[in-house]
Amino acid sequence: MNRLNSIALLAGGVLVAVAATGCSSNPAKSAAAGPAAGSSSTLGAPGAPSTSTTSLPSAPGSASSSVSAPSGGASSSAAGAPSTGAPAAGGATTAASAPPVSHPACANAQLNASLAQGDGQSPAIAIIAVKNTGPTCLINPIPYVWIVKSPTDPSDELRPLVPGGTPGTAKLQTILTNTTLYAAVDVNPNSVPDTPQGYNYLEVTANPSKNTSGKDVQDVKLPMTANVSGPKLGVYTTNPSSAIDALQYSNTPES
Repeated sequence: MNRLNSIALLAGGVLVAVAATGCSSNPAKSAAAGPAAGSSSTLGAPGAPSTSTTSLPSAPGSASSSVSAPSGGASSSAAGAPSTGAPAAGGATTAASAPPVSHPACANAQLNASLAQGDGQSPAIAIIAVKNTGPTCLINPIPYVWIVKSPTDPSDELRPLVPGGTPGTAKLQTILTNTTLYAAVDVNPNSVPDTPQGYNYLEVTANPSKNTSGKDVQDVKLPMTANVSGPKLGVYTTNPSSAIDALQYSNTPES
């Protein structure tokens, strides 16, 4: 082979090598040029909705997860977060209140009548204590009382004066289980010296009603024989002292 041919062949080999080198990719330049075709992240025009999902790298030992880019740049609230907006039109803003509890009328069989003692109590005053031994119930605001000489002697029965008002219109009271209400009786409020004598009992119906019968009456013995004149009966209260104070309003014969 002559020298010219050798030079020509050598020059051709150099050109081929240069051409091959020029076709190779520069790793550093390729990484800086942006994601390769087929990448899972695509940036759209500003304000345009995102159409792809960006895969985030997972922490070691955790499952991989993907986060969708919000449409139009709006942030989305966490699932299950409470709404802070105004209620929908017509919607209720507060929970419905529970209906009031209704209690039955007290049965006289569950009401035990006895006498109680008050501070500074006059000998002419007796305090009736009515204890509810049954469930919570409704009771009339005043007992029904006869003042008698003996449970077996119906003669000379006396009825005390009661608070004024229209009979049957007074509001019922609630008496809780195992609690006691008190009503005072003054058999001689004006301290009249010449009075009928020999009264020893109070016949008490703790919760009088239209259906009250003789079996509802309880005989309560007075501590001493009483002289009776213009007796008064007060309404039920929660303690003996207030029961005595309530006597001042009793000025009406019971019809």
